[in-house]
Amino acid sequence: MTLTVNQETMTILGVPFQNKRIFDAVWYAIGSSMIENYTPTIEDVERMKAYAETKMG
Repeated sequence: MTLTVNQETMTILGVPFQNKRIFDAVWYAIGSSMIENYTPTIEDVERMKAYAETKMG
């Protein structure tokens, strides 16, 4: 599977990000997990984004 990421609009699988640091962190976490055959869903991206926002603000 290819992860759909748009760096210009800061979206991952269509989920928009406002914070570049959080966008990069979620992108890295998902990308690293995909090496282990993980296939992310939109809901996964939204959950990771929400978690990162609470931890990284």
